[in-house]
Amino acid sequence: MSADELLVVAPEKVAVRAGLTLPLSEEQRETVAGAISDAFGDVAAYLGKPPLPVTLVQRGARGDGRGGWRLAYDPVIEVLSAVAETGVDDELTGLYTITYRAGLDPIANPVYGKALGRYVSAAAAAHPMVRRAVQTDAPQTRLIKQANVEGQGVTFEDTSGGAAGSGAAGAPPTLDSLKRWRRRGVNQQPGIAPHPLEITWRWPWP
Repeated sequence: MSADELLVVAPEKVAVRAGLTLPLSEEQRETVAGAISDAFGDVAAYLGKPPLPVTLVQRGARGDGRGGWRLAYDPVIEVLSAVAETGVDDELTGLYTITYRAGLDPIANPVYGKALGRYVSAAAAAHPMVRRAVQTDAPQTRLIKQANVEGQGVTFEDTSGGAAGSGAAGAPPTLDSLKRWRRRGVNQQPGIAPHPLEITWRWPWP
C-alpha cells in the first residue's frame, strides 16, 4: 500500500468492518492491504482517472496554445518538468516530454475523500481474500432474532445493513456512489487530450 492509500483507508478500519480480530497478524495485514489496493484499482478503472494524486510521464505532448499542455489525465495538480524532444540530427520536434502530477485529491476535497473511503472500505471488507481470512480467524456468530417453541424454526438477525447501494443504513456503497467524479469525454477540461500518443504510469500502488 502507498502512503496516500493509508491516508484514505487504514487496514485496521477494514479489518474491524470485516470482522477480523485486532491486532492483525502480518499475513492478515498483507491480505487486507491487497484487498484495499484492488479496490483502488477498480475505482481508477471506473473513474477513468487517477483516484489519488500520482506522478505521470507523457511523451509527445504539445502546448495547448494558452500557456499550458495537452495532457492525458486530469485534474492536473502541477507540471514538474517539460523537456523538449529531438529527432534525427538532434533537431527539435516541437514535442515535449512532460512529467506532472494529476489525479483527484481526497485531502483537498473532503466530500470526495469521504465517498472514496466509504467505498474502498466496503469493497475491501467484502473481498474474497478478506472473507476467507475472517473465516479462518474465528467462526461467524449469528444472532437469533426469533425461534418457535419447538426450536425448529429460527430467524437470524440481518447484520448486512441491506444490499449494496440500497441506501439503507449500513448498506455498502457501489461504484456508482463515485459517479459525480467520473470522467466524461464530452466535458473534459480544455487542453486535455483523451488519447495520448504514449504515456508511462508510475503508480505508487504495489
